[in-house]
Amino acid sequence: MMAELPEQPTADDGKSRARGPMPVANIVAFLTSGTPWSPAAAMGASLASHYGSVLTGCYVDPCLRDLSVPDVESTIHTPGRGEVLFDTPSAPDFMLFASQNRVAKTNWAVVQADVEGAITQLAAWHDLAVVESDMMQANELLTFLTHLLWTSRLPCILLPKPCTGLPPFECIVVGWNGSPQATRAIHAALPFLLDAKEVWIMDGADGEGDVDADLPRFDPFRFLAQHGVTARRRRFDSDAAIVGGALIWEAQQLRADLFVLGAFSHSRLRERVAGGVFRCMLENSKIPLLLQH
Repeated sequence: MMAELPEQPTADDGKSRARGPMPVANIVAFLTSGTPWSPAAAMGASLASHYGSVLTGCYVDPCLRDLSVPDVESTIHTPGRGEVLFDTPSAPDFMLFASQNRVAKTNWAVVQADVEGAITQLAAWHDLAVVESDMMQANELLTFLTHLLWTSRLPCILLPKPCTGLPPFECIVVGWNGSPQATRAIHAALPFLLDAKEVWIMDGADGEGDVDADLPRFDPFRFLAQHGVTARRRRFDSDAAIVGGALIWEAQQLRADLFVLGAFSHSRLRERVAGGVFRCMLENSKIPLLLQH
């Protein structure tokens, strides 16, 4: 169910517009607790306050977060009518929390059935999702992210456990391999890249690669420079079997507070069964990941 909350007045200290950041119009944060609010609420509120976004808090009931994934094409569990749901935070609770964090415009949703349907519906009008990595077990979280990123094509910020840092992100590392997924991830991250003090591109693209010479070629450095972002290159030639861990190590050395990554560059079946860079980052990163398919 969805309840639209009234607009509350908020003070504008001018900081959020000091550099003229690109707007992130609508953000949905998938929450696991209220009062105290879970990390996705804090991250979503901080982003919404900085970018002047509308923030939707979406509470996912605990019984829906205990998922069963018997095979790689399973769907997210839907409870029966007789199942008892846990007590949930209320719309006024979230409105108060948002107001205290200088968020002027809010919505509230509670998912009590059909998580995939809720994701599809919310993705239709949001520009970014915030998800907690410990919301579900790894396989179940992968199912959730598959529907969010692959099916609904909504970029998300995945929070590590624990998550202590909040935006603006001062040092951002971008994983670049020349794929369309990596290109879309850079495009989705542009508002944050514009605000960053340092931007590093971990360039693992293999020359011309598989790009058709007759197709337009995307140059991440030129693209970012055209938008006023100066990115520094760090070549990345790591064996595919260890690339995920190596990327995490590089990000730690640079003291990055956000990693931008294209997700599901292989088929869903291969990603689910064989793992890969995305799954390694998913399970081991200590900083937030901005993911896009």
